[in-house]
Amino acid sequence: MGLALDRWNQLMKAWQAQDFDAISDMYGPDSVYSEPYNPPHHGNLLTVSYLKDFLGSKSQLEIKTKRVLEDEAEARVAAEWSISYTAAGRRWNDLPRASFIDVDDDGRITYHRDYT
Repeated sequence: MGLALDRWNQLMKAWQAQDFDAISDMYGPDSVYSEPYNPPHHGNLLTVSYLKDFLGSKSQLEIKTKRVLEDEAEARVAAEWSISYTAAGRRWNDLPRASFIDVDDDGRITYHRDYT
């Protein structure tokens, strides 16, 4: 398992646990997090602020990684995954997503692109 894949696995565990301190530590200060329907979030603080809003409104969060590809340099991962959660009294199951992340030499995320 390479650096980017290890970071991906840690990130998804932190998302599921809603551990925003750990999430903040995984993103670099100049990182970019992009996802549909919103402008890019620049830096770990704005990324965590967005994720607190997105993930914080959900309970019984479950994330399953379906398929992962890591580049030979172990600096980039493409992942197909799903998220399940309860929100507003309703259960949402296995919503498909895809993500791409790049990490630096220290394993901090520099770029994260989500697709829903």
